[in-house]
Amino acid sequence: MKVSANAPCPCGRDAKLKHCCDRYHRGRPAPPRALVRARYCAFVRGNARFILDTTHPTAPHHRDDRAAWKTEVQQYCRRVRFRSLTLHDGEVDETAGTAWVSFTVEMVDEGQPVTFFERSTFLRDGVRWRYVTGDIDTQ
Repeated sequence: MKVSANAPCPCGRDAKLKHCCDRYHRGRPAPPRALVRARYCAFVRGNARFILDTTHPTAPHHRDDRAAWKTEVQQYCRRVRFRSLTLHDGEVDETAGTAWVSFTVEMVDEGQPVTFFERSTFLRDGVRWRYVTGDIDTQ
């Protein structure tokens, strides 16, 4: 989905896209809570490159065949209509380089409304946090 840089950010914050998640999409390192928002926004916008780049190499979703993985993510983004993101809680352990964030997403997948709660785990890879995995509970 094409979203103007001056439009409200799809992540739900009261900010323009260019002052919110787009700065992370352009390369600024994101702390875990901001990374959840930026990844959600990337799914909304179909920005598969950002999803791939912010997934840790040890993640179960990581693929060595980057082209095939990118195609899978793009197909998913075209199929799903994301409606909202709500962040709940989270915790960062800077010393260990680990974090988790919990959130709820509302979306429509192939015409069916879907709501899921996820508790995502992140690892710091140098100065960047990357998504590792999420425990998902669909409602």
